[in-house]
Amino acid sequence: MTTQKKPIIVAVDGPAGSGKSTICSEVSTKIGWSYVNTGALYRGVGLLARDRGIDLEDEAAVGAMLEKLAGEIRWDYDHHQLFCGTENLTPRLGTVEAGNAASFIAKQQKVRQLLLPVQRSLAINAPKGAMVDGRDIGTVVFPDASLKVFMTANLEERARRRLKQLDGKSGSANPSASSNQSTPSLDSIMDDIARRDNQDSKRGEAPLRKADDAVEFDTSGYSQSEAVDALIAIIRDRGLLG
Repeated sequence: MTTQKKPIIVAVDGPAGSGKSTICSEVSTKIGWSYVNTGALYRGVGLLARDRGIDLEDEAAVGAMLEKLAGEIRWDYDHHQLFCGTENLTPRLGTVEAGNAASFIAKQQKVRQLLLPVQRSLAINAPKGAMVDGRDIGTVVFPDASLKVFMTANLEERARRRLKQLDGKSGSANPSASSNQSTPSLDSIMDDIARRDNQDSKRGEAPLRKADDAVEFDTSGYSQSEAVDALIAIIRDRGLLG
């Protein structure tokens, strides 16, 4: 009987704006691994709930919806896109609407419990290795990951990155999504990120924290290409690249 080889999993956690999605996506492309953005799952579920007129603070209603749709949620490894059935949610994932929706549902125990096996399945089924990013990957989703990285950056740097994303200058999922609404100021984005940090770190279910055995990676002052090369070096130093 042949035993399926366990995939290599690099778990990358960190707060909003630390560069997780952009850096992990590019690293996975460069080293030929799969990339799974778990934050996209929460954003996607939030959008699905809003589209159906569900109160995002009604945990029972959101959970009931997710129970029906969980089997239809899939991640396109090749193009880094999220689908629910035939609907491609990706173009809307970078919007303020999606971020706000995710902040409501990510703290709900029922939602996190239902998405846990989905997240694990997406990474475990990766053909080679998987870069998985989120808020609780190394602490909850994959506590036995091959490598854990806690990615961070100072608050102002993270806000500037978010501002560029909203302006459509750093490859957001849908650059035109916010073209018909004013872009928030840097100060307001800093306030929003600080609020998200506080909410993520203090929530009762799977709070954001650095795993005890995680490598801390501060991306402040790095260009995107420098951060990508640095993360690849960390992975290589652990002997995870052939």
